[in-house]
Order: sequence, then structure tokens, then C-alpha cells
Amino acid sequence: MKKLTSFIAGLLLAVSICTAQEKSSEPKTVKIDDNFYCIDDSSRQFFFIGTEKVLLVDTGFGRVDFTARIREFSNLPIEVVITHGHGDHTGGLKQFGECFANERDFSMIPEEITKKPLKDGDKIDIGNFVFEIIEIPGHTEGSIVLLEKNKKFLIAGDSVQEGPIFMFGDVSKFDTYIASMKKLNKYKKNIKTIYSAHNTLSYGAEYIKYCIEDAKLFKAGKIIPEESESMGRTRKTYKGKHVSFFAD
Repeated sequence: MKKLTSFIAGLLLAVSICTAQEKSSEPKTVKIDDNFYCIDDSSRQFFFIGTEKVLLVDTGFGRVDFTARIREFSNLPIEVVITHGHGDHTGGLKQFGECFANERDFSMIPEEITKKPLKDGDKIDIGNFVFEIIEIPGHTEGSIVLLEKNKKFLIAGDSVQEGPIFMFGDVSKFDTYIASMKKLNKYKKNIKTIYSAHNTLSYGAEYIKYCIEDAKLFKAGKIIPEESESMGRTRKTYKGKHVSFFAD
């Protein structure tokens, strides 16, 4: 039952976000740095061109032909990593048939996709980029971020941003989220820039602390929610000083 509930929650989240987007606009490929690109499809995907392969992080809603986009820049093999299992990050996986992800989010990824496990401390080396995997459960049970220590940036998925960060359903837990952000904050000396999948493209490392502070305000009942209709029911948005959360 939990597996089905998690899958449905991810699917409903993707539908909700997708409905709110401008579907008529063509997703853009933007160069961020040498061999580092972003595909801005409302839910952002990032790809990195290494000396041995291309690493694609997340696959959005599935509206983008990723192979065609990436082949404009490189003919190297493409490897896919998913930051978490929500549908607006896994929608294009059918183009590849397999991905790396944390095992705790496997139930949210379509069954036909071959899943390869990633755990805390694993390294992904594509030649001129080396990413360390950090597990940060909270937004989902299997949420991860990718840290490039040498280049001092973090690919954060949905978990570090101004929000609203989706924190409802059986896969999202505030206590776990706060613990994860405290863990991530220990890496702040290795982070100059945080890249997020939604809203503003990049943040400074201070946003990890902001996530902690505002999540604590939520837990203490010190944020008055704003109500709105979403997914057939009333949902609440909690706006902190820097970060907002979408919660039941």
C-alpha cells in the first residue's frame, strides 16, 4: 500500500506542477559553465559533459528529447541520475530505460525502468567532474544531492530553494528534513553555489541554513499558512523568512 501511495503522490505532484506551467514555451538549453548545461523546463534538468560520458541529472516531465539536446554538444554515452522520485523529475526516464537513484525512492519510479542504487558517499566520476552523493531524506525518503567539491557547487533537486518546497504525503517529513539540512550544512565550506530544480536557478550556501531556520519555524507553529486549492483539496503554504513550504 505504501508503494502505491508513494507512486500516486509523485504522480499527482507532477500533474499539479505541469498544469501550472506554460506548455506553449519551448524548453531552453542554457550554458552555465564549461561543459555544464541546464535545460529549463520549469523543472530543471542539468547535464555535464565529462571526458568519458555525459551525466544527466533528472529528466523533467518528459517533454524534452534529451538525447537530441545532448547530442548537440557531445556524442559520449549518457548516464542518468535522479535526485528523487517525483514525476516532474522522472518523466523522461522512458527515453533511457534505466537510472541511478536512492533505493528508498525506487517505488516512485516506473516499474519498467531499471534502477541502479546510489547511497551516501558514493562517487560519480565522469572525467572532469566528480560528484559525491549525499542522502538528504525529507522532501522524499530517497532524496539525494550531488556535490562537486573541487568546483564547489551542489545540485540540490527540490530540497534547497526558496520554495514552496512540497512537504506533504507519506514521503515527506519535517523532522527528517531538518536533520538532513543540518547534515548538509556541514558541507557548506565545500559549496559556493547551489543549483535548484525550481524557482531561482542558483543560491549561496546560506540557503541551507535558511531551510533549517524556516522549517523550525513551521515545526514551532510560528508561520500562519495561506490556503489554496490543489489536487482536489485545500492545501496550505507556509511562508518563512526565506523559504516556503507546501504542506497539509
